[in-house]
Parts: sequence; C-alpha cells; structure tokens
Amino acid sequence: MRFVIRVLIWSLLVGMVLAWLGWTPGDMLRHAIRLLEQVPDGLAGVFGWAWPYVRQGAMIVVPVAAILLLLRLLRRPRGGGRPG
Repeated sequence: MRFVIRVLIWSLLVGMVLAWLGWTPGDMLRHAIRLLEQVPDGLAGVFGWAWPYVRQGAMIVVPVAAILLLLRLLRRPRGGGRPG
C-alpha cells in the first residue's frame, strides 16, 4: 500500500511539472517515436565507417568460425543423457 501511495504522489508531482512546462502525453509520445526513428540513422553514422572493414574481415572469419563450430559439434559425445 505504501508503494501505491508513493507512486500516486510522484505521479502528481511529475504531472504538475509537465503541465507547468506545457508538455502533454501526446507530445512526449510523438517525441519518443521521432527519437526512435532517428536511432538507425545515428547508428549508421557512428558505425558506418566500420562496415567496409567488417565485411572484408567477415570473408575470412565467418567460414573459419563455421568450420570450428561444425568440428565442435561433430566431436560432442552422442549419448542423449549426461554421465552420472
């Protein structure tokens, strides 16, 4: 019950501050959606320089990793249960 009262009090205080600032829930939701839409472009800008190097390295790393994974799977014991 204490938790619920705290949440209600904080909701009242935050709601009063947001109303004082002139922000509505719709404005905040639109801003959050706009921000989420900009994330891929921002990440592309930050990591865009690395993509050519990742692609070039993957030409070697991915086949080697796949072969090592396949070898590990083939070496695994075939018994269905654990020894115990």
